Amino acid sequence: MHFSVNAAEINAGMGMVSHAINVRPIRDIYANVMVETGEEGIWLTCTDGEMTIRTHVNATVVEEGVVLLPARLFGDLLRKLDGEVDIRIDQNFRAEISSQGSNTHMVGLEASEFPDVPEVMDPQFRVEIPQNKLKDAIGRVMFAVSADETRRILTGVLMEIMDNEIRLVGLDGFRLALQRISQKTDIPDGKESVSAIIPGRMLGEFSRMMGDDESAASVVCGKSRFSISFGETNCYSTLLSGEFINYKQILPKAWKSEVLLRRDDFISAIDRASLIAREGKTNLVRLSLTQNQMTITANADMGSVKEEIPVSYTDHEFKIAFNARYLYDVIRNVFTDEMCMRFNSNVSPCIIAPPEGDMFTYLVLPVRVME
Repeated sequence: MHFSVNAAEINAGMGMVSHAINVRPIRDIYANVMVETGEEGIWLTCTDGEMTIRTHVNATVVEEGVVLLPARLFGDLLRKLDGEVDIRIDQNFRAEISSQGSNTHMVGLEASEFPDVPEVMDPQFRVEIPQNKLKDAIGRVMFAVSADETRRILTGVLMEIMDNEIRLVGLDGFRLALQRISQKTDIPDGKESVSAIIPGRMLGEFSRMMGDDESAASVVCGKSRFSISFGETNCYSTLLSGEFINYKQILPKAWKSEVLLRRDDFISAIDRASLIAREGKTNLVRLSLTQNQMTITANADMGSVKEEIPVSYTDHEFKIAFNARYLYDVIRNVFTDEMCMRFNSNVSPCIIAPPEGDMFTYLVLPVRVME
């Protein structure tokens, strides 16, 4: 096996597939990257047993072949090389990596034991989404995805494909995040929607690899597997099995009070109040609404804070308390200049949404406190 490749290009490829390398792989073979020749270059593949990432790199192939190389060592070496890199693999799978006077030998392995790429063989639906839209939507629901493996279904993100709309939903029992993407879709005949539950950890890793432009990411979901492809990279993972919580039943259909406020004013005030709140045992911030004013307070043994911001509110005086971090996480993912908070009572879910439209909907549970 013999090929030459530009150092920057193979470095970029290793940067992609390294997202599937686990610090403590459950099998020794998962610590390797599979390097194989293909049309007009080479393919790099890494897996941790649950997700697999495969990317194409342009290269000049002199002799075809396939080999496993230690992924971290190979990647670390490539980052220290420039220009053209010449890689030769002998019959004993030992690699010779040469570039501009540098010559390194590395022990490789036969690739026969490396897992096959888990292609989606039974596609239930496929959809193409601009990378920037998908990346943004994923980033804005991930904070609400549970990390509790005892409720495994909530460690996933629900992807729901409807007529010309894609929804992503994450919830952890305290917060819910819903993002809508307007996009042409192709729903199977006779169905109003199709959905899949994608592991949150994998979806987060894949989104970090996506670009910030409008080039398409192709999502394919089968009965048990899914893939996301963009550019020269293909990502694969298993789906979570089971029923996702019916999020539509959780979202209030109506509300008694609504406040309109500027997002930047609110997040700055909550950020400052959180400095005191986190020093307390409960990490609470309290909101008090009066005519066109919101007062935010937090107390701890080490001090107290009071913030006042202008809002649009004309209802009766209203008080409610939240976990400071949960509320901050929601506001941080609001991407409109203004936002609405909607309430029914100080012990029922609060909805945060844009003043117009429904690009996003967040729900956060308040904390019951003694007056």
